[in-house]
Amino acid sequence: MRAPVILLAFTLCGLAASAADRDFKEIVRAIADEYHTQPTQIPMSGLVNAVLFVTRPGGAKQLDLAVFENLNGEGHDGAKVASRIRGIVGTSWRPFVEVRSRRKGDEITLIYVRPEGREFRMIVATIEHNEATVVHLKLDPSAIRRWMDHPVDEASESIPGDDRRP
Repeated sequence: MRAPVILLAFTLCGLAASAADRDFKEIVRAIADEYHTQPTQIPMSGLVNAVLFVTRPGGAKQLDLAVFENLNGEGHDGAKVASRIRGIVGTSWRPFVEVRSRRKGDEITLIYVRPEGREFRMIVATIEHNEATVVHLKLDPSAIRRWMDHPVDEASESIPGDDRRP
């Protein structure tokens, strides 16, 4: 009886993880479609998740990154892309931060979070006039709690050789 329950649990976890990964890919596709470009290829980016799997700095367990450079922002509406991102994440993700600045053109930052079992997922999307970045993280909730409770201590511990304390 335990085997089917365990199999079901792994299947559900896999579906949730693939949904978060799918959301990341859909956001990247939305930006690529709007600006008619593809993200910059980052050499050896696959190595990052192998390192994260072993070291888990700051509680990070997975990192997906898409960077778009040299975008031609003329005739493109960052607000339209942001609206499309909101539609992609839907109600399964919770808005954490949303900022829009028109000081240097149209800059938008969207951060969404989603609890997922014993883990925590975060998607960060920034869209500027000539560049965009999308980051998807799988995080350890207890590490996030430590960062929130003691940001200076946790930041200085994550930087080798930095022993500043308040």
